This record gives sequence, structure tokens and C-alpha cells, in this order.
Amino acid sequence: MRRRLFLLFLPSIYTPVSVANEALWNCVQSKDTKEWVCVGEKKPANKTSAAKIPDQVEPVKDVQPEAITTTQPIVAEPVNVESESVPVESAELEPSAPKRSESIETDKDTRQVSAESKPVNPLPVTPDSKKLLQTESNRPGWSCDANAEGKNWDCKLVGTDPKAQARPVETYEQGISLLTPAFDHNEEQTFSNLKSQLKYDPWLNCTAPGGGKPGFVPEKDLRKVSPLDINSDYAEIFDNEIYSYVGNVEMTRADQRSVSNKASYDTISETLDLQGSVYYSEDELALHSESASLNLASDQARLREALFISPSTPLRGRAKTIYKENRSLTRYKGVAYTSCRPGNQDWVVHAAELKLNKTTGQGAAKNAWLEFKGTPVFYSPYLSFPIDDRRLSGFLAPSFGNTQRGGFRLETPYYWNIAPNFDATLRPRYLANRGAILGGGFRYLTEMTAGTTDLEFMPNDSLRDNSRYFAALKNNTQFTPHINSNFDLNYVSDKEYFSDLGNALSTSTYNSYLVSQANLGYANEGVSLRGHVDNYQSIDKAITNERLPYRRLPQVNLNLNHSFDFMPLNTLMDAEYVYFQHDSVINGQRANVKPSVSFPLQTASAFLTPKLSLQHTQYALNNPKGGVLATDSLSRTLPIFSADSGLYTEKDVNFFNRSYLHTLEPRLFYLYIPSADQNDIPIFDTALTDFSFNSMFLENRFSGTDRVQDANQLTAALTTRLVDATSGKEKLKLSVGQIIYFQDRKVTLPGYPIETNQLSPLVAELNAGLTDHVSVSSGVQWDSHLNDIVRYNAGLHYVNEPGEIVNLGYRYRKNTVIPDLSGKRLYDIIQSDASFHWPVYDNWSVVGRWTYSLLNNSTQESFFGLEKENCCWRFRVIGRRWINSINLNQNPNTPDALPIVDATGISQTGVFFQIELKGLTGIGEKLDEFFENQIYGYRKPQK
Repeated sequence: MRRRLFLLFLPSIYTPVSVANEALWNCVQSKDTKEWVCVGEKKPANKTSAAKIPDQVEPVKDVQPEAITTTQPIVAEPVNVESESVPVESAELEPSAPKRSESIETDKDTRQVSAESKPVNPLPVTPDSKKLLQTESNRPGWSCDANAEGKNWDCKLVGTDPKAQARPVETYEQGISLLTPAFDHNEEQTFSNLKSQLKYDPWLNCTAPGGGKPGFVPEKDLRKVSPLDINSDYAEIFDNEIYSYVGNVEMTRADQRSVSNKASYDTISETLDLQGSVYYSEDELALHSESASLNLASDQARLREALFISPSTPLRGRAKTIYKENRSLTRYKGVAYTSCRPGNQDWVVHAAELKLNKTTGQGAAKNAWLEFKGTPVFYSPYLSFPIDDRRLSGFLAPSFGNTQRGGFRLETPYYWNIAPNFDATLRPRYLANRGAILGGGFRYLTEMTAGTTDLEFMPNDSLRDNSRYFAALKNNTQFTPHINSNFDLNYVSDKEYFSDLGNALSTSTYNSYLVSQANLGYANEGVSLRGHVDNYQSIDKAITNERLPYRRLPQVNLNLNHSFDFMPLNTLMDAEYVYFQHDSVINGQRANVKPSVSFPLQTASAFLTPKLSLQHTQYALNNPKGGVLATDSLSRTLPIFSADSGLYTEKDVNFFNRSYLHTLEPRLFYLYIPSADQNDIPIFDTALTDFSFNSMFLENRFSGTDRVQDANQLTAALTTRLVDATSGKEKLKLSVGQIIYFQDRKVTLPGYPIETNQLSPLVAELNAGLTDHVSVSSGVQWDSHLNDIVRYNAGLHYVNEPGEIVNLGYRYRKNTVIPDLSGKRLYDIIQSDASFHWPVYDNWSVVGRWTYSLLNNSTQESFFGLEKENCCWRFRVIGRRWINSINLNQNPNTPDALPIVDATGISQTGVFFQIELKGLTGIGEKLDEFFENQIYGYRKPQK
């Protein structure tokens, strides 16, 4: 995990300004002292408005003042100086300087102060743009300090009298610490002031899942066309070269606002100096410094005792000095920063020197060390890190954990940035019980191709006394907009590699096969052609090679479809060729063609779609062991007719003073397929489709092509919905349906009996959102032949932000399809499931899941953990117990056709940690993805 450190700077300023009304002042420069002596007319200047600059300036008459009592220049009374609305030409972070005023000489010894004036229409300034920076000196309300004698209070009022109204006070966390706090109380107060000037609180949603910065309208793009307003108590111009502002100097332009005690600009050297409690804020930066000096010509800057907040990360910190050498290179001295909100200093990074180079995209720190909870935990004399999205070679955050089979596990990855389109990650890891594993991955990217290669090698497993390895290659190529290919190739040394050495959090259940496959396809409007090959490797020691699925070498699919504009007619053709290969059982080639034509008739409230298909399948069989087959060529041709129809009705209803849209959607689906004897056709890739509400509208209850059901049946169903008329959310959905059979189903899989029931199980599914946070999902299947419920599931979900999640579930499934000769209810399921994530105290939360088999009285899978999360760090620890599931998919072509499970899974336990310092780095397992897969409603936080 790599994080970026963003330190931004105070922009410079561009404007033409005027500081006095030439119509009211006469000024003469002394020949000896070269100082200005000015005398005002009797009519005083307006102190409440900016000085008006005349379009044309006439020469000043040589008038001697009546009395001169000092040689110092007479300074104008405090005025509000506001610039003209001149569009700013630069949109960089450091705006350019004011244009130098043209001076008009009246004679050798007399000069007149003048200012440039351009007739430009100013943009309207919103009230928000006039909002002043809040500092200690101008915080609204009363502020009191003890006087010199310490007996009485010295109080002053800023703004409107709050009249005893309470004002929120920022609290600062103090805990046990071995070190002096990195930021003292005054600095924390300054951080609070800086945070108040931002358009949103950067730490507002820091712990909320999916939380990010709140939406706001940025004004950075308005800098080019916005006027610069300057307000100060006093203003001077020396030699028409140096502009000086003194006392409460306030500068505002678009999103930029600053306050300082003094400000001066030298038009010759193009330097801008700000002094005395300098506050600055913009959309993505808030900054405070005792002094700031900027050279606008060379793009250099120097700031001392600077405090900053970068809300986009968010980060806040301090630097004793900041030197900006040019537009891309910046150096810092005495840096300390953290991502914790003001008042919290749980972790802080310190560095004696820090250098950021925007040209190379790299940063470097010297004598960097990390403190956590006031205790030093890490030190490095030198660190190098990226400051933008460009990749940089270096070590990544380590991960560690513990499992029963592998013992303690430690992984220390190293990232190698080879080229802009090539990189590699070396992932050596160590398992205490087994030894070291050398692993790594390589990524490549070209204009057409993207891919990865992963390799792992264990020279010697201490428990098995042999070497083990794993290899994977993935590639995706887009040759043209219509032609693409991809392949995913995998191979492992033995069946127990992943259970012994793999990451126990990568999958929730144990996979039985490792699949390798490749595809080449063409897709365009109305046509799709794809070639496919695959291979299976068993990674379950209970599955022998005879029980492996068939290899498809190759499989070719062609799909054509066309719709006619002048009439409701759709045509479709699906064609497939497959060569099934296996080392132990019958091999075969299968060609299947299924053209169809449908007539979709539809109105706003009804639809009717009759469809007619013809399916022909041809087989060419062979025995790899040389045995004699009854026949090596088989074929099957069947017509298929279906008619799908439905109505849609709706009306407005009111419940509990709320408006809803209530719908009724009846549906009828008729299917007819004549019966044909298919017992001689071997089973290559076909199984029964799981029966559900949606499966009642399929033309085939088998998932493959080796069996086409015989059917003369009618499906009747009804769906009703309740939709919130205001939000459009579906509050309730209830679906009920059943199939009426007009004949027995004689086409079955080998070993399965003929089905004679006249009615299918009655299916009902209910989904309801009871409130904005509570929802229910349930389903039930009632078999009228058995007069019993054969399936039932129910789930209650409570999801509330932030992080309040509770899920309760129950699942019951009675086997009525697969014959069970053991009498042990091997295919039945009675299971409870509970998962949760719940805050308990002071940012501590509990998280867990428990899946329990009520039939076997055993825990199938469980984990429980604790989580501590605040705005600047997160800690997680979970303990997990899980069982490697075993699926014995007996090949139906073997003599023992019916699979009988006679083995149980082996349980494992593991402990996993995750520690993340937000905005910096993290170590341990990535538990967010694991929680998303295991806990309904959980969302991992956005980065």
C-alpha cells in the first residue's frame, strides 16, 4: 500500500492596485532625503470605500505645503483598498504579481504616484467569497485573558455579542505518551482554525464505508476571471515600486483567501512578503505561517513555521521551513505530519529533511521516524516514495498471519518498476511449519494486450520433504473492435498445494478443480463466433482422475440472430461443436444446431411470444481404452414449441399516508416437446437445473445438451410489487408459481427415476424492505405430492451506517431428486447462518460470521474478530475456522452411476491481522474483500 504526501503552497497574487485618491493629495519628493511629503485637501477621503482611480491623471502642480513638521512621509488614514476587476492571466497555484505602475515625471525632482486603470466589468462576488479567514484575533465572540496583575480579566468582543449562547469547544485527546506531543495546544488550535476555513470537514466521513469528501462546488477555475480584493488598515507606495499594506491585510480571490499582519510587494524584484500570523485557504489547502516570502519571477518561495491541511488526502502537518526552489522542486526542514483529525495525534511521521520533486514524481526523506501512541516504532535514515500515480520501485507493506497447516506466515513483497508498460512484484514468504517460498508476478501491457504471469516455488517442504510449485498465466488481447482472445492457464504440483500453502482468505470454500482455459471470439451485430478449449486439474485428494470433468478440445459456438422492422418476427440460430476428451471413459464429438423463430406481440399492458424451434444433435463416439461400443454414431432431432404470455396492471394506493404504486403481473408459459429415447446418449456436460421460480420458464430443465426434456406443461405464475411513488424504491415483491404437467417426464439422467407428479412444488418468493434499514428475503417450496415443505430459506437483514450490520438466515433443503441409497440424508441441508459487524465502544467494533449445520450438529464455517477504527488508523484481528468442502462429482458413465459421499472435510483454523495507518501505509491481510464476500451489506471503505 502506497500513500502520497501532498504539501502545497501559498499562491502569489496578481492585481493593479491604488492606495490613495490623487484628487485629494499633493505629494512632493525631497531632493535631500528622497522621501515623499504629502498634504491632503480639506475634503477628507471616504474611509468606507475603495479609492477611485481616475481614467486620466493630470500632472501634479508644484505646490509647497504650508507647514512641514517631520521628514517622514505622511501616511494616509486607514482605507479599504479594493482592486479593479482585472482578469488574472495565470491559473497556477502561484498567481503572478501586480503590474508595475507607470510613473509620470513633472520635472527632475518631482514625481507623481499613479496607478494603471482598465475598464473591465467585475464579476459578481457572492457573500461566501467575502468570508474572512478565522484566526485567533478575529474569532467571533468573546475572548478573555488575565491582565498583567492577574487579578482581573482582559476581555474583548469580536463581531456580534453571542449573548450567553454556547460555542463548541474543540477537545484534544491526551493519552499515555513517552514523547512530547508533536503538536502543542496552540498548534492544534491553529489546525482547528484552518479546518474551519475549508468548504467541508475532511474528517467528516473518515470511518463511513464508501465515505469520501462531501460534494462542493470548486472555485479554482474562477481565478482567471475573479477580481482580487485587498483590504488593510494602512497602505503605502514607495517610489511607485514598493506596495506596502499594514494591519489586518485581507486578500480574496475566488476560492483563495488570506490574512496577514503585513504584506509588501516589490515590483522590481517581483517579490511578495507576508508577515505576521499568515493564514491562507483555498479549495484544497489551508495553511498558516509566521512569514512567507515569494519570488514570482523565479517561482521560488520560503515559509517559516508553517502549519498546513491538505483535505483531499486528508493530511495535516508542520514544517519549520519550506523552500520552494522552482515550480517542481521543494525542500522541507523539520517536518511532522499525520492523517489524524485535529486534536488526535495517534500517529505522526517525523523527518529531518524532506524533498519532493514533481518532475520525477518522487519524494525522499532523511532521518524519518514514526511514532504511534507516543512511542517510536520505526526509524529509517533514508526513505524514497512516490508522490503521484507514477510507479516507483521499492518494498511494499508486508502481510502476516497464522494457519494451522502452515504456521506463522510472513510475506515481504518488493515492487520492481521495469518500464512504463512492464513491472514485476517479488513475493517471498516464509511459513514457520514448512519453510520458505519464492514467488513473484510479472505484468505487461501493450496497445492490444494485457496480461500477468505468476510463479511460486518451494525448494523443500519441511513436512513433506519435497519441492512444490505453482504457475499461472493470464492474457487478454483485443485484435480489433470485434475480435478478441483471452487465456487463463494454471498448473500446480500437487492436489494439496492451496490447502497447505495458499492464502486462507482468498476463497470462502475449498475448490475441487483448477481450470485452464482459452478463448478466441468474434462479435458483431447479429453474429457471434467463439472458440474455446479447457482442461481440469484436481486439487482435492478425494477426487480421482476418473471423476474429473471432460476436457473440451475444442468447443466452437456460433450464434446468429435477426429482427425484422416491418413485422414482429425474430429469428435465431444456435450452433455448437464440441470434442469431449477424457482418459478413462467414453470420448465423443457432439454437434448441435437449434434454429428458432419467434413472434413477439406486445402492448403497454400485455405480451404474447410464441416460439418454434428445431433442435438436432449428432454424436460420434469412441472408447479411449479400445473397448467395443454398441454404436459409435447417435443422433436426435426434436421440435420445441413454447408460448410465453403475461399482463401488467397497476394502480396507485396509499398506506400509512404514503403513496405507492401497486402492480399485478400474471404470467402463463406453455411448453411442448415430444418424448424421445435418449438413454444411449452419454452424459458429457449435462446436469439438472436447480428448481426455482425463474427455472420454471426455461425450455429445458437440464443444463446441457445431452438431454432435452420431454414436456407438455403449463407454468402459471403471479408477481405483485409495491413501489414507493416518491423514491421509486421497490418496497415489496411477491412471486408465486407452479408447473402443471400433462404427462410423465420419461427423459432423465442415468440412475434417476421417471417423474410422475402432476404438479411441481409450489414456489413462493418474498422480498420486502420493511424500513430503510431492515429488509427480509425468503422463499419456500411446498410439494403437494409429499404434502411437505421441501425447501425453505429466510433472511433478515439490518444495515445501518456507519458499520451497523446484522444478518440472520436459515436454510432448509430436502432432497427429492437424487436417489440416496445410504439413508443418511447426504443431500439434505439444514443450516443456520448469522453474520454481523457492530460498533460497541469508543470506535471498537465486533465482526463475525457463524454457519452451523443443524443436520450434522457441526460448525461449517466461522470467524470472529475485533476492529478498532478512527480517522487516522485501523486495527483488525480475526480468528477463522473453516472446512474444506468435498464435492464427489461421480461421472455418470462409470459403473457406479450414483455418487455417494463417504468423506468429510478437514477443518482448519487461522488468525489474521491488519494494521493500517491511514494516509501512510498498512500491514497484514486485506480483510475488506473477505468481509464483503462473507457479510451481506458490508462495503469496504473507498481509498
